[in-house]
Amino acid sequence: MDIKNARRWAEPGAKRYVGALMVVLAAFLVRSLLHPVLDHAMPGIFFACAVIIVEFLWGLGPAVMAMIVSIPIFDFFFVPPFRDVTQLDRRDAMIVAGFLMVTPLAVVLIERLRRAQYRAALFAEVAQTRYEMLLRAENDRMVLSDSVQLGNALMTYLTRHLDTIFYLANPATHYEFLDEHFRRATGVAADVARRDGLRALLHPDDAVRLAGLFSADGERPQHGAHNLRIRTREGGYETFHCELQYFRAHVGTYVILRLHAGPAVRPVTPLHALAPAANARDVHETPVVSGGV
Repeated sequence: MDIKNARRWAEPGAKRYVGALMVVLAAFLVRSLLHPVLDHAMPGIFFACAVIIVEFLWGLGPAVMAMIVSIPIFDFFFVPPFRDVTQLDRRDAMIVAGFLMVTPLAVVLIERLRRAQYRAALFAEVAQTRYEMLLRAENDRMVLSDSVQLGNALMTYLTRHLDTIFYLANPATHYEFLDEHFRRATGVAADVARRDGLRALLHPDDAVRLAGLFSADGERPQHGAHNLRIRTREGGYETFHCELQYFRAHVGTYVILRLHAGPAVRPVTPLHALAPAANARDVHETPVVSGGV
């Protein structure tokens, strides 16, 4: 695949050309310091290295500029006769020709390698972006699938036990439903029920045991059959055999309490923990449905 942006791997701006001039100047200073030792040997080798460094760091444009600037500098200062432009002989032509044979080849090869490297980086970014898009699409698909399963499970459960459900809530979304007929049967005022929810109908000990139902982070009691003491109009408490179920979704856990029309169970005393009833094996438990990612 051809990517036009691959040729723009170097950062744009005039700073690249200033940096190229600084590298050429550094090559000139190093060659000048070594001139007493090298004399007329290797006049262009340091400048060829400078052009290669410029190409690797700043790209083709600054490298070409550095190459053009380097030729008159090393030919004037380091090719005999030194500092004399009146005499251009065969030696000058051979040195410049050798410089122009090796340095442009190195520049072209490095430019192609840098473009290939930048192209690979672009491919990696595109692949990463598409991978993240696929992950989001797959997550949305799983959430939708789980929502459909949760909706089917809830509809089945609610349809089957609609006449016995008195409490439905989702603490994560602050949703709470309390059956109005059930609330009237307990004698609890409507404003108290709206303020305290199910806790206003329960015995204080049972409200403490069920505290995990009223917060998203609380430890929830085990699903299944439970004995609950619920307030009556006379001011006392009556023991009811209830069934607790959870339906987990990506928006939180739905809690459902319903009255179970089963045989009588033993009375609940303050010493009894909120545990499955003695005849829990007779209760048909709906599987807990988990949803979301």
